[in-house]
Amino acid sequence: MAKLNVPSQRTTIHDISDDLLEVVLLHIPSTAGVIRAAATCKLWRRVIGDAGFRRRFRRLNGPHILGHYYYYERSGTEFLPFPATPPAWQIAVDDIGARVSLYFLTTSYANLNYAELHDSRCGLLALYHFGFGIIVCNPWTRQDRQIYLPMPMVNTSMHYLGIFLLDADPDDETGTDMNMSNFRVLCVRLIHYHHDGSKIVEASVFSARNDRRWLLLSNMAICDVIPGRGVFGSRLVLVGRAGGSICWSTKSSNVVLHLDEGTGEFSLFTLPVNAGVDINLLSYNRMELRVIGGDFGTVHLVRIVGGDIEVLRYARRGACVVERRVRVPQAASTEDDRRELRRVWCFFDRAEAASPGSIALCDVLCDAEFVRKFSADVQNLKLERVKWRKDGGRTFPYELPWTIS
Repeated sequence: MAKLNVPSQRTTIHDISDDLLEVVLLHIPSTAGVIRAAATCKLWRRVIGDAGFRRRFRRLNGPHILGHYYYYERSGTEFLPFPATPPAWQIAVDDIGARVSLYFLTTSYANLNYAELHDSRCGLLALYHFGFGIIVCNPWTRQDRQIYLPMPMVNTSMHYLGIFLLDADPDDETGTDMNMSNFRVLCVRLIHYHHDGSKIVEASVFSARNDRRWLLLSNMAICDVIPGRGVFGSRLVLVGRAGGSICWSTKSSNVVLHLDEGTGEFSLFTLPVNAGVDINLLSYNRMELRVIGGDFGTVHLVRIVGGDIEVLRYARRGACVVERRVRVPQAASTEDDRRELRRVWCFFDRAEAASPGSIALCDVLCDAEFVRKFSADVQNLKLERVKWRKDGGRTFPYELPWTIS
């Protein structure tokens, strides 16, 4: 019996299984491309809007950096796109600058130039304003929220050491990324008690899910680290955050204050003493000491000692040890660079140095507005010459927020 030629049915996008469609969508190279795909049809939007897809996409591609906010004590906050010439799929540079401008905050907060930028994470910014407390905002969506700080105790003075954004609560069952409704803020402050001169550091956390509620995580006495009367907040300098660790140098010694941001517990560790270096002459701040990475209870730091770069490793509840030590001239890529290098160096902030494991060096003896500087990958400590404006501003990468719901 002859076989009947039955015409095959037309295949549509709806015939593709969700699993196969997810594999295809995971290969989109950018968050902006995924957002455009979600606008194509309801089926794609449903797959992309799943919390599991978002987690897998971030794990495969990492966050997309739109640019960097630079904070300067004298002039406030400035945004610069990164890279300066964006790829074709990215929004025009002018549009990015307008979209992430903080000007919208001026309608609610006066004297915004006095607002100090402390952190950026998942498309959100955290600022400290002396008159308004903490301001958390999403520049992309023009949302903001004011958070009142814990009230000071009687006969005390305080200095805020840092305000940091944390991911959503671990018990958040929605599986959504951090946003304006589920963010957490970690506040670290130094408190001086006037009646006996004692000093403590204190860590508290605020959850947007529990409105207007601060939870004290821990505190620790540090009179031995910061002697003398008064708060002396300038003697504790933030030197970096990575891998769940936040570190401050005590500036007047080789002791480092460490905070586990997961548990909120403080600890102290001592940097190794260099042979031939007078311990009384050591002074560490963001110019000489930086946290560059860390994971699973380990912190990696770099410091400048004379003409040397040292890579240090600290394991919690253990000792801080030197892993490698390289002379700065030896790390230069060309002979001309080696001849130019001087012995007085410092770290500085720029976009390329904001990524984990990277540093940037500047000759502190040069007073030119534009100077030759060097960036380095700490893994191989190979210096590459760069040209960048000389400044002392802190750098905060800004990620394209995930706006699909």
